[in-house]
Amino acid sequence: MKSKLTAAFVILSLSLMLSTVQAQDNSTNGSFGIGAQVTNPAGIALKGWISDNAAIASVISFNLSENASTFYIHGDYLMHKRYNTPGWDVGFLSYYYGVGGRYLWRDAGFDNNFFGIRLPGGLNFTFTDVPFDFYVEMAPVVDVSPDFNFGFTGGLGFRYFLN
Repeated sequence: MKSKLTAAFVILSLSLMLSTVQAQDNSTNGSFGIGAQVTNPAGIALKGWISDNAAIASVISFNLSENASTFYIHGDYLMHKRYNTPGWDVGFLSYYYGVGGRYLWRDAGFDNNFFGIRLPGGLNFTFTDVPFDFYVEMAPVVDVSPDFNFGFTGGLGFRYFLN
């Protein structure tokens, strides 16, 4: 029960954070995007721009089955640096890096909650004429609870920007 309350709190906190980002980005010519990420973790990808070079990004994933259910969420603060690509009319390429956290809940006969710190970095291609982007990222993760552990996650995804 405690793990389900923790998961609900994390979801509510992230939802409030992303709605704040969406409210702010109208004044900073930013936008809010939603899409999908494949690989590990696969799920719904969200991104909200808070300035011209800073954004908050998240992936939410879940798997509900009879024998093993999981829920995954991460949120990252990202700084973007644009590559100077003269002559590219279709879009622009940028790299990004940042810091964030993740929460993983797993129920496979036993309840496990994992909290970790992420250090993502990646490449982002943004189209100039359509509100769409593609990205690839890699993130080392240091789990701090319940045990200290180190690993990597990575993703390949896309997002459609709503405003």
